[in-house]
Amino acid sequence: MRCLWLVAVVGCGGSGSRTVESSPPVTEASAEHRAVTSEACADSAVVVEAGVERGVVCAADAAARGLVILDLQDAWTPRLFAPQPDGTAPSYRATYLALAGEHDAAGKPIDPEEALGELYGVLPSLAIVRERLADDPRHMCHAFIDNTGIPTLDRAYAEDYKDLVKMYDQTRLALEQQLDRERDRRDLPDLAALAGVKELAAIYERWHKLDDIHRGILAAQNHYVCEGWLAADDADGSMTWRTGNATELFQRRNFLMPNQRLDPATRDALMLDSRELDFRLALRILRERVVDATGLLEDGTAGAGPQPILDRMLDPAEMRAARGNEQAMPDGAPDLVSGATEAAARALGWLGPAEARAFLDRHPGGVRVALALPPPPAYHAPHMALRAEIDRGDVWYDEVPIPRLIRHRPTLVLYTDDAASPTGRRALIRWPTTIGGWADQRLEGGALVRRWKESEVGPRVWRDLYAAPTWLPPPTTPDRDLVKNLWNGHWGLKTEVMGPGAHAAYGMTLLVHHQVFKLRDGGERFDDNGIGTHGSASVTSIVNGTSHGCHRLYNQLAVRLADFLLRHRDHAVRGEQPALYRRVVFRNDERFVANITTRGFLYELTPPVPVNVLKGNIRSDRKVPPRDSAPARPD
Repeated sequence: MRCLWLVAVVGCGGSGSRTVESSPPVTEASAEHRAVTSEACADSAVVVEAGVERGVVCAADAAARGLVILDLQDAWTPRLFAPQPDGTAPSYRATYLALAGEHDAAGKPIDPEEALGELYGVLPSLAIVRERLADDPRHMCHAFIDNTGIPTLDRAYAEDYKDLVKMYDQTRLALEQQLDRERDRRDLPDLAALAGVKELAAIYERWHKLDDIHRGILAAQNHYVCEGWLAADDADGSMTWRTGNATELFQRRNFLMPNQRLDPATRDALMLDSRELDFRLALRILRERVVDATGLLEDGTAGAGPQPILDRMLDPAEMRAARGNEQAMPDGAPDLVSGATEAAARALGWLGPAEARAFLDRHPGGVRVALALPPPPAYHAPHMALRAEIDRGDVWYDEVPIPRLIRHRPTLVLYTDDAASPTGRRALIRWPTTIGGWADQRLEGGALVRRWKESEVGPRVWRDLYAAPTWLPPPTTPDRDLVKNLWNGHWGLKTEVMGPGAHAAYGMTLLVHHQVFKLRDGGERFDDNGIGTHGSASVTSIVNGTSHGCHRLYNQLAVRLADFLLRHRDHAVRGEQPALYRRVVFRNDERFVANITTRGFLYELTPPVPVNVLKGNIRSDRKVPPRDSAPARPD
């Protein structure tokens, strides 16, 4: 029988008590299941069916019963960073776990700028969901905010609109004073009563529109205050850099494009209940755990498109389809990831925030569970015949800096053999990616020139797969691109771009594009020309399809791809690759030294995966790359 517990809640927006529906532990263990304990086997898991926990089972028995072991423990990482059988693991693993937990070694929350790494390939721990769902004062704070002004916002307000918003506010206050005098003179109860006064109706309508915009911006700011991302004094309806930063933190927490703008997707998210937003975070975490456990990659992007999970679309529209390629491919796989994730959510009983919170409260620190999930497709195997194709889309070689109509953005498609497909192959995914363009390059004498960074066309292979790769800036990279302006007026080295880490130039993982040459003795030479497929912290650039030559992926998708390759492709573990890199960088009168000691943790795919980079649709008058084109790192 379910119980209703009264919980007293005091929030920043007020105080009071309310009835919170919570579920006590739900278990139904048979004597047979109770006999199987963690002492009987080290790999035991809790069997869960429709939210009911039915004892524990060993991994071997779970497989025999068609159950999938899902790791919901806090100390989880993707396969890319998992320990190997011999105990070795990428050196970045410890950093990953700290960022996923969003707390330092002393248990204190780390800076949000570092913590909110989901968009950059660091999947938060379920402990974060557990903590957020239990934060009743924060939820009460959000609940007291008047959101009615948010839908009236007529544009994606950001810092570059600050002068316009300031003018709006000055006009609003002047009109409000004028209307208030008329209200007082006519002895009316409120300003709304003036809407029916013929000579004042136009003035009232103008004031009302400006007041809606002010209240909408103010509501967004108050939500940021509840999260601790904006000081209460800064919630005044203005659009400053502080509000822009807080908007980006909100976007990063809720898996939205981090553009610091109150765009439609951000406004829609701000209108949702805070517990609902936390539940969507739980579902996104569950999805990556399901992908890891099942070895699925098929997300519908090559087929009819990604599907909702429990009636919720969890990804921004920009991630769900490559622009100009919305039609399903004839051999495209359906969305298996969403179906498996929804099946897992229903098995766990995660039908909403309350149920997810009750489950997580019962299992502090996490738990391994055994669930009945849809079986994988027949073409899945420990070693699959995989090949990738990168279509460069519309290519403009012209250097003229004018907007170009690009109907088809670059895409990456991964295929496998499938006898059940009419074409004999199955397109597993079709993701947006990037190609090269014009960028500044430093010559040997120090001069800067603008050169085309080409994405090489033709057959290549993915052989070297790096976890937490670093970028070794080549001599052609200008010094100015390697430093940043600090808050105190001084300059600092962009160590985060060099990596390793979520904000590194190569993101969380890199697949090197090797060009293979046959040698006379029958051997092969693998040439690295500086091009690769990799993650990227420059999320918005993937929407635009531009890079310095490489093929960028959204970081979380790059990690998924790497995990899929490690799951379904024979490989050798080469381990941490040492590097001896040193470069002196100058900015004004300051001198900086970059030292990099590792290239990352290397896995070698055996054999490599074939990759074909298509020429694309050359749209410019120049039909070949500029003569001074050259690949460069990073992109």
